[in-house]
Amino acid sequence: MLQHSQTQNLEKILNQTQAVANKSKVESRRHMIHIGSGVEVGDLPHHVLIFTVYNAEKDIYRAFCAGSIIGEKKVLTSANCFLTNRKAHRRDYNKIWVVAGIIQLSVIKNSRTDDIQQWRQIVKIYSQRFYRFPAYNLGVLIMNEPWTFNRYVNKIPYESEYHDFDGVCIVAAVKVTKSWSINKYVFIEEVAIVKRKECEKILQRSCRLYFCTSLNNRNKFAYSFEAEGSGLICYETGDPNEKDKNQGILVGITSQINIGLPNLYMRIGDYNKWVTDQCCKLMHDKLLMFCLVNIGIHIL
Repeated sequence: MLQHSQTQNLEKILNQTQAVANKSKVESRRHMIHIGSGVEVGDLPHHVLIFTVYNAEKDIYRAFCAGSIIGEKKVLTSANCFLTNRKAHRRDYNKIWVVAGIIQLSVIKNSRTDDIQQWRQIVKIYSQRFYRFPAYNLGVLIMNEPWTFNRYVNKIPYESEYHDFDGVCIVAAVKVTKSWSINKYVFIEEVAIVKRKECEKILQRSCRLYFCTSLNNRNKFAYSFEAEGSGLICYETGDPNEKDKNQGILVGITSQINIGLPNLYMRIGDYNKWVTDQCCKLMHDKLLMFCLVNIGIHIL
C-alpha cells in the first residue's frame, strides 16, 4: 500500500498535470478527434483491435488487445498480449485476427472484402530479447497481407530517439457506453506525462523503460485490459520522424494500466532500430532462403 506522503504526492501531481492538460488543448486537433468521447471510424486510422473467437457457432469475435499500424504489413503492440515471460504462446494464432477500421470490441466477422474494416492474420511475432512483463514489452506483428491504406486505415510514424516529454498526449481507451451494455467501444483520452523522477517516487521502481502518464481513472472506467498494446501519441515533439503536427507520432505502447497510479507505456525511441529491423527481417529471411535454393540448384 502507498504511504500517506506518497498518496499526497500523487494527488499533487494529478492536480498539476490536469491543470496542464486543461491549458494545453490543441484546437487544430480537437475538430479531428473526439477527446473524452467515442471515436468515429477514421479518427485513429493507425489503431487496430486484436480479436479472438468468442462464440464459434455465431462467428462472434471479441477484442483482447490493441496495436498500431507502423508499416504495410506491420503492427506494433504489447508482447504480453501473446507471450508469457518464458515466451510460450498464450493463444492459437490461427484463431486471432488483427482488425483495422473498427471501434467496437465485439463483432461478427466480416467475410466480404472491405477497405474500411480490414481483417488480417498474424504470420510472425517478434519480441525483445530481454522481455519480462512489463519490461521490454514491445511486440512486432507481421500480417499475412498488406493493409490497404486510405482515410480510415493508415500507418503512423514512430519515435526515432529518446525524449523526456512533460506535456499532454493522447491514448486510446476502452469504455462501456450504457449501464447494461455488454459491448465496449474505443475512446480517446488526453493524458499528461509525468516526469520520470516523479513517477519513480510514486511507484517506487525504475521507470527508465517507460513513459508515465497521469489520468484520474479511479472513478472512471477509462481503461480495461483490452487497451493493452494501444499507442501513446504525442504532438509537436520535435522528433525527426514527426512530419505532420496534426497526426502526431507514436512514442509508446500501453504496457501496464494502474488504477489510481501512473500508467506505464513502453518507450519506442530507444528501440527504434529494433522495431525498424523487424520490418525487413521476414523479407531478408525469404531472400536468403531463395538465394540458398538457387545456389543449391546451380551446384547440382
